[in-house]
Amino acid sequence: MTEVPERARAIGWYHVLDLPGCTTPGWFDLRGEVHRYGLPDDLTGLRALEVGTWDGFWAFELERRGAEVVALDLDDERELDWPARRRPERFPDVPRGEGFRLARELLGSRVERHDLSVYHATPERLGQFDLVFCGSVLIHLRDQVLALERLAALTRPGGRCVSAEAHWRAGGLLPFACSRYRADRPSDVVFWEPNARAWRRMLWSAGFDEVREHGRFTMRTTDGSKVPHVVHHARRAA
Repeated sequence: MTEVPERARAIGWYHVLDLPGCTTPGWFDLRGEVHRYGLPDDLTGLRALEVGTWDGFWAFELERRGAEVVALDLDDERELDWPARRRPERFPDVPRGEGFRLARELLGSRVERHDLSVYHATPERLGQFDLVFCGSVLIHLRDQVLALERLAALTRPGGRCVSAEAHWRAGGLLPFACSRYRADRPSDVVFWEPNARAWRRMLWSAGFDEVREHGRFTMRTTDGSKVPHVVHHARRAA
């Protein structure tokens, strides 16, 4: 196991993960925030999907709780949503997902990872799931409503979706659903930043029958940045 820290250091980590032999660095340390998402303690016998897995923090957490887990992400950064004026001229030669693959190996995990956009994720390709988890992903997508429609179709009747996204906190003072356009900012790619009311309305419009706000918290990056998040639980009617 002496090789593990060196292999881990060679990877740019998004999540802080506790792995045998090392704890990875990362932009986001969610280990102390898991309780804020309201995940069931026991997922034994259930099928779960995680969208936008990156290094696999949530996929491995769902598996630890007993679920059979499928995870989605894209290996090629060219396939991510980019505003035309901010699309890089060059992309990394190394595919995304190296952290996930190393973590899966070290944890002895059986999570099944697909190189697939949520836009193309359908029941015909993946089946349906008892629990769909999507955290801090939709904020980076050009078409949030289409993505939510895909999540609804992937959730079996009676199943649940847990959605956790950044929200426009000041926009919450407005008495209606709205979103502000952020894709021209010279920082991370965020297309639309909805207020919490808009997230709820979009979940319902996409096909979920019961939508409720579970809670809010401030997610902090390891460099000290703060991102207000809202967690919604949505269920499809049986």
